[in-house]
Amino acid sequence: MSKTTEKDRAKDDEDLDEDESTEDNDDGEEEEAKATAVRGRGHAHDDDDDDAEDDGAVPEDPYWWAPHAVLSALVLIGLLGFFGMFNKTPLSRLAAPVAPEPDDHAHAAAASPSPSPAPKQPRPAQSAQAPREMFGAKHLLVMYKGSRRAPATITRTKDEAKARATEAMTKAKADPSKFADIVKEYSDEPGADRRGGDLGKFPKGAMVPEFQTGLEKIKVGEISELVETPFGFHVILRTQ
Repeated sequence: MSKTTEKDRAKDDEDLDEDESTEDNDDGEEEEAKATAVRGRGHAHDDDDDDAEDDGAVPEDPYWWAPHAVLSALVLIGLLGFFGMFNKTPLSRLAAPVAPEPDDHAHAAAASPSPSPAPKQPRPAQSAQAPREMFGAKHLLVMYKGSRRAPATITRTKDEAKARATEAMTKAKADPSKFADIVKEYSDEPGADRRGGDLGKFPKGAMVPEFQTGLEKIKVGEISELVETPFGFHVILRTQ
């Protein structure tokens, strides 16, 4: 009985050892599989990095030779121009026009001294302009319909105006001292009644020619005859 039990125990121990050995092998295989998977992921990650580096690389320019070709062409053109290869082309005539041939007359003119300019003669001093003759006068004006600047209120005819002016002239000649009162009674000039017909002082030629002529016919303090102008009929008293 005891022997059987000891055998059974020994067998059980062997089975237990085999189970532990099997478990140890299984654990080793799992660890090795995990390590293999990790190494595989590492390689995959390295491959991804390599692919990323390949994708980020600058592609080679297919026209890398173009700058070198342009530079070579420029150097060749410069050498050809240095040796005078372009002197006979039409462009050379546009870029460098031929200088005109020297003119013999121009050389002669340049060689001979130019005559010195004649000295300017001083201009004679202009004589001071003579002062214009001044006049002074008072007058009365009798207008008629159609005379220059006659207001619409003037309806008398030219003959009627002449007769009225003659009447005023007769009174003025009789007593020149009452000339201002006669102006108030007979003159049609606007504002003449306030001024007494006084025109003040004025240079010769300031009045219409007919008035100027009639004024020059009398002396200072005298009364003129009737003087007809485009404005009507005047009676003038010369004051200067």
